[in-house]
Amino acid sequence: MSESPLTRQAILTAALALVDEQGIEALSMRRLAAALKVDPMSIYHHVPNKAALVSGLVQTVFSEMALPAPGGSWPVQVRAWARAYRDLALAHPNLVLQIVTDAAAVSEAAILVSEPLYAALDSAGLGARAVVDSANTLIDFVNGYTLALAEGTTSQSAGVGSMGERLAAMDPDQVPTMCQVHDALKDEQTTSSGFEAGLDIIIRGIS
Repeated sequence: MSESPLTRQAILTAALALVDEQGIEALSMRRLAAALKVDPMSIYHHVPNKAALVSGLVQTVFSEMALPAPGGSWPVQVRAWARAYRDLALAHPNLVLQIVTDAAAVSEAAILVSEPLYAALDSAGLGARAVVDSANTLIDFVNGYTLALAEGTTSQSAGVGSMGERLAAMDPDQVPTMCQVHDALKDEQTTSSGFEAGLDIIIRGIS
């Protein structure tokens, strides 16, 4: 057993390492105790249950998000927030992308980091409903993009060319518009990522 005094921070650090490596579904008091080399019951003196453990992980991780400093136009603020959230999700995808099924954890995470996003959207002159809908759309976009990137399925990782190659092997009468669009792009050189292009589309829609 561990000779060092068990602390809540040590528990959260070990729990985050476990989630980062194996996913949140692998998080249990027994596995955590084994990682810490302590009796499982000793963890309950610091964290009463798994829900409290997940809440502690959310607070720990989301408090690390580099929130944009005040100032600048609302599109600049929205872009900065989206990039910071993307970076956080990529750093801890097994936590950030898997808590979406936990309503309490999602609400807690949103409260911890969303004030700058809401402020930026509010300064764009949106009504209350439009602020909420725009924020949710942006968050869903970042979650989806990050999940696809983690699984290697985004257009950025696969490349437009790979889809073009598949389309070239098909009967163009089946997908004429897709063939036309991808054929027009085959010689295009671009440095923009799918993430930035998606942000452009969302911000134009808000405008």
